[in-house]
Amino acid sequence: MNRKEIVISLLSGMLLFVIATVRTPQFSAEATFFVPLTLLEKQIEQNGIGFGSPTEVDAHIELMQSPVVLKEVQQKFTEAFNLSVSKTRNGAVAVEVRSADAPRSAAIANYVVEVADSIKQAMLRQNVGMSFDVVEKRTLTLQSEEVALRKELDALRFAAQSDSLAYAALIFRKERQYGAAVVELTNTERKLEDLKSYTNAPAPKSYSISPATPAERPVGLPAWSVGLIGAALMAGGLKVWAANKS
Repeated sequence: MNRKEIVISLLSGMLLFVIATVRTPQFSAEATFFVPLTLLEKQIEQNGIGFGSPTEVDAHIELMQSPVVLKEVQQKFTEAFNLSVSKTRNGAVAVEVRSADAPRSAAIANYVVEVADSIKQAMLRQNVGMSFDVVEKRTLTLQSEEVALRKELDALRFAAQSDSLAYAALIFRKERQYGAAVVELTNTERKLEDLKSYTNAPAPKSYSISPATPAERPVGLPAWSVGLIGAALMAGGLKVWAANKS
């Protein structure tokens, strides 16, 4: 290399060093957790043991990246930050936040997990509540049908006392109809009791593996490394240019 190429390389390295020095440092924080079982029914059946399926994990990640979660977080932390959510090789979820302040990055990462849990729990409660209303209405309808069928059957049995042969077939059909109504009513009432217990059960939360903690140093290459790499790249580029020119 000639003197001119060395000077250009050094100046380039110094320029990149200055740019890297004055840039705003970014601090990274990561929170890792397992997604819980989504269905309260499964949560109760398994006594709270077990994690969400791959489909549930993907849905949870999509929720954490949704505008509703980001809006909730931005209302509390007005400073700029970058959020990324990914799945680990062990099936857990990692939430990484980068901002200009180390404690703030950790606080945002942990808050994202908390907000996602809160919104998910509200969604689950709403779904259970809607199912409860539907099953409750169906139960009331079946109870009315059961009472009406029982009255009809009692009337037919009373009428059959004078002529049992004439009413035998009709009573047989009505008894089968009444029996089917009772079975459906029993199953619906049992389902209603289950849904009532689900509304009172605690909603599942994420199983934290490692909460986010403030980083001791910023991410990325230090300024001197940026300058050194820039100078080396410029020197290499000049050599290639000179070789092609000759």
